Amino acid sequence: MRIVTVISALASLLLAWPAGAVVRDIEFPAVGDVSYQDDFGDPRSGGRTHEGVDIMGEKMMPLVSAVDGWVRYVTVPEASWGYGLELEDADGWRYWYLHINNDTPGTDDGLGGEANAFAPGIYRGARVTRGQTVAYMGDSGNAERTGAHLHFEIHDPSDTPVNPYESLRAASRGGTFDPEAERFAASTISADLGLQSVGTRYCLSDTLVTTPETKAVYYCGEDGRRYVFPNADVYFSWYDDFTSVMTVSVAELAAMPIGGVVTYRPGTKLVKLTTDPKVYAVARGGVLRWVSSEDVAVGLYGADWADRVVDVPDADFINFTIGDPITVTP
Repeated sequence: MRIVTVISALASLLLAWPAGAVVRDIEFPAVGDVSYQDDFGDPRSGGRTHEGVDIMGEKMMPLVSAVDGWVRYVTVPEASWGYGLELEDADGWRYWYLHINNDTPGTDDGLGGEANAFAPGIYRGARVTRGQTVAYMGDSGNAERTGAHLHFEIHDPSDTPVNPYESLRAASRGGTFDPEAERFAASTISADLGLQSVGTRYCLSDTLVTTPETKAVYYCGEDGRRYVFPNADVYFSWYDDFTSVMTVSVAELAAMPIGGVVTYRPGTKLVKLTTDPKVYAVARGGVLRWVSSEDVAVGLYGADWADRVVDVPDADFINFTIGDPITVTP
């Protein structure tokens, strides 16, 4: 009976995809509200056909690694067709990211340079982990007239492009969640927030500061700005104690512009808003994902999952965004 059930389930899964469709197990490559359709194979100028899928979004939207792997190619300096990135996984499949940002944030000047195109630590030969921020969405190259988007391609080991649409559909359902992978990917607050290195720094990145006159502790990000811990619970989701906190003068602190608010480290806590009975897991970038059942909560965090739940005041809701619900465990 069990064998028949398994066979039936497998048959249903296979029928869910078009005949011949390639479905790779990937992380959706863009973080945020996006739109896309199956435009693989659409005609392009010069008799070409479209060899990827365009994922429409906003400039500087984080682009994440679809797989565990390494950086096979990166366009530095920027090519005539814009900034691009190619990743490769352990099976030899390749993932292309094109039209990566080339603008100074808030402009369309084409002068953003590498710091506004690629995340820190991205270079040819670098290792990447699934879900790691690798670049930022833009409109470089011939995308200036079409708006910010990621042109995403998948190539098989023979370097033949295959339609990525069904892989994106499978990834975008967002039903799974791995707390350990989330914690690993958010190794620092800068990594969690997708902050990027800048030339002008107001404080030393990845440090903690305070003043003798206040008990508040601030995090200095890769962008040289300070980020606020709204409460002690958030702080202790990232740090065990205060031994690494540096004391600065009030004047020095005032010279550091505030960049934003720190949220709970991904994968460590479950949160509940005071006026919402739902329990949410915290994913990268302050994204809340509804844990759809107690069975899912137990599968993710064990029988004592309720001990991880913390109440978040409604006023702090602005610090988070809502993502896809979690319907199955890894």
